Amino acid sequence: MRMEIPAALRGSFEEILFEAMGELQFSSTASPDGKLLLWVESADLPAALASLEALGVPPSALFTFEEKSTDWVAESAALRRSVLVERYLFDPHDGEMASVPPPGVRRLHLPAARAFGTGSHESTRLAVRLLLAEDLRGARVLDVGCGTGTLAFVAALEGASRVVAFDLDREAAFATREQARANAVPRVWAYAGTLEALAPAARFDVVAANMIHEEIVPLLGALRAQLAPGGRLLCSGQLAERESEFGDLLRKRGFREVRSLRENEWLGTAWASSNE
Repeated sequence: MRMEIPAALRGSFEEILFEAMGELQFSSTASPDGKLLLWVESADLPAALASLEALGVPPSALFTFEEKSTDWVAESAALRRSVLVERYLFDPHDGEMASVPPPGVRRLHLPAARAFGTGSHESTRLAVRLLLAEDLRGARVLDVGCGTGTLAFVAALEGASRVVAFDLDREAAFATREQARANAVPRVWAYAGTLEALAPAARFDVVAANMIHEEIVPLLGALRAQLAPGGRLLCSGQLAERESEFGDLLRKRGFREVRSLRENEWLGTAWASSNE
């Protein structure tokens, strides 16, 4: 229950409110117009009103409201929608709220709870499309900054022989590992850490990175070193308005552009290493 105490009465007792309310559980704040707002459980309302009356607040000066109890986590989840990207459906819901995929479409349950990359953002969708344009059968794939593991899962389901996914955020690495099991996606290995944790001799046929400009540019040299001859670097998360600047940086580091995609203001690009 919520109680509103007029601003004119607030100053006379606010300092002794905690003592006067005794053991009652309550929370309070001041509204922009100076009123004092108090919240108590419905069962504690009579005792709270009695305590305020003892402080000199007449019941006629109080306004009380029964507020609807809202599960904001559930409300937020209900607003999320499944996302279809070619032959994959990324669904934040499970159980009764789960979406039924069209024929020939693989559904992946990716709850938006702990990490980025559930398909709701343009950059994730661009990265998925870039992956689907590659022949991943038997490929070794590295997912840089894996978030919830979406790109790693698509790569594995497209036939990659081995997918390594990592993120600086431990929660992201745990989410990737858990969701790989929950969705029965094989051949995905996830870890929390940096690119330097990989063995120097490790080589990948495809490196996918859904990262903003400032995050990926410092890694370009190291990522090129991890690519096998003929390997591809798939980049998403850059702004289309910086396409020329981003392209110049990659060309200077030994890459040549293979393809580019856009969705709204976001850019996705595929690059071949001069290692080939």
